[in-house]
Amino acid sequence: MTTRLAPDALLLALGPRPARDVGRWLQDGLRAAVVEGRVPAGTVLPSGRDAAVALGVSRGTVTTAVDVLVGEGLLVSRPRSGVVVAALPAAPSTRGAVLLGEAGSGAARPGAAAARPVSVGTPDPALFPRAAWARAVRDGLRGLADADLGYPDPQGLPALRAALAEHLRRSRGAHVSARDVVVVSGVAQALALLARLLADGRVAPGPAPGPGPGPVTVAVEDPSSRGALELLRDAGTRPVGVPVDADGLRTDLLPGDARAALVTPAHQFPLGVVLAPARRRALLAWAAAGDRLVLEDDYDAELRYDRRPVASVQPLDPGRVVLLGSVSKLLSPALRLGWVVAPPRVVGPLVEAKRHADLGTSVPEQAALAALLVSGTYQRHLRRARAVYQRRRRALLAALGEALPGVTVGGVAAGLHLVVPLPGPAAEDAAVDGLRAAGVPVEPLRGTGVGRTEPTEHGVVVGTARVREPDVARVVDALRAAGAGRLPA
Repeated sequence: MTTRLAPDALLLALGPRPARDVGRWLQDGLRAAVVEGRVPAGTVLPSGRDAAVALGVSRGTVTTAVDVLVGEGLLVSRPRSGVVVAALPAAPSTRGAVLLGEAGSGAARPGAAAARPVSVGTPDPALFPRAAWARAVRDGLRGLADADLGYPDPQGLPALRAALAEHLRRSRGAHVSARDVVVVSGVAQALALLARLLADGRVAPGPAPGPGPGPVTVAVEDPSSRGALELLRDAGTRPVGVPVDADGLRTDLLPGDARAALVTPAHQFPLGVVLAPARRRALLAWAAAGDRLVLEDDYDAELRYDRRPVASVQPLDPGRVVLLGSVSKLLSPALRLGWVVAPPRVVGPLVEAKRHADLGTSVPEQAALAALLVSGTYQRHLRRARAVYQRRRRALLAALGEALPGVTVGGVAAGLHLVVPLPGPAAEDAAVDGLRAAGVPVEPLRGTGVGRTEPTEHGVVVGTARVREPDVARVVDALRAAGAGRLPA
């Protein structure tokens, strides 16, 4: 029998209506009600008109909130049936937890010599908030007790874990409290530690824990980050590629023998697509069926330019999704600061692995980041950086569209890179040489494939964060000279 939620019951589920920011109240309240099971799967929501009247908001506000949650996989829009709460995986006991509980004096300009190629996913160091960071260091140190200046807590400074939990609840819709957060020295360290735990069978061991006939399998997106693949292999796991299309990871091809999957659902690297709602649910169903882990790399999800960023997958199943993030894409990779939001069965082994790795992350820098978050400075910098990177991306896309009308750049308007298709491997090599000579971060698309002898597509991944408007012409010239826009031979 179909259950329909009465408009008045929706108001009860959301709680008191605030005087301001009612759109956020509606989105966050409805998300929490679905994730916590207070509005069960299969429930039909009131119509947009009825909900708007009951809540005292506009129909547009209701429609926007519903569209966001449909995009996150929490709701399903069914023609002639209305909007229905999606069926989420059976949640472990953590579902009921309490919810609130690298830079010089300026940017490396195109054309400048560099000791090594700059990563396509790095921000413009000229935007680093030096004065704000200096104040945060001062304020953070002032708040430290003498006891905090001994060997650090390997789980992280409590003040930073609390600030991160609050930030991730607000910005990424995460289901998190301070006890779920582990502070690490960047996502690279987080992935290395988690891969070692998987390889040793200390997390997600599967039905037959202990040594097996071969290394533990981890499903990864194909194409994927070369650095991530190297970390997984170095830790003793076996990454197996799963194709990516316009809707993200092909969840129907996930391997049955994998103990975990590493994914970038909010903005896939390198293709730039978003994991579709149905595939989010399918990924979690796969994880639940085999008690597997989903490692969600949230690497640049906050840098969405055309709409509010889609929420993370983690709140849909916080007992099986491990959320990874860092400040490398927004502030600087020179700050080796990152975080892991993990279920209790992972937190303990991860903290122990962190202790053995380096005893803990630098306390003064943790205190500074906590001060930056609590003061609101981090969010202000995010808004400023987002505006700058959006303007630069638009300028580059406009120039490409005018000079190379045959080029179609895929992916959503987000992040610090874009993929430009090319007709073949020789064109890739020429584009890489030309763009690196111009000082533009770039890597060949064929280098991101997983275990393939021949790539299915050719192109280059271009870092856009450091390409200022006056430098756009050189990027276009290098791509044109390489053959962008021509048909494959």
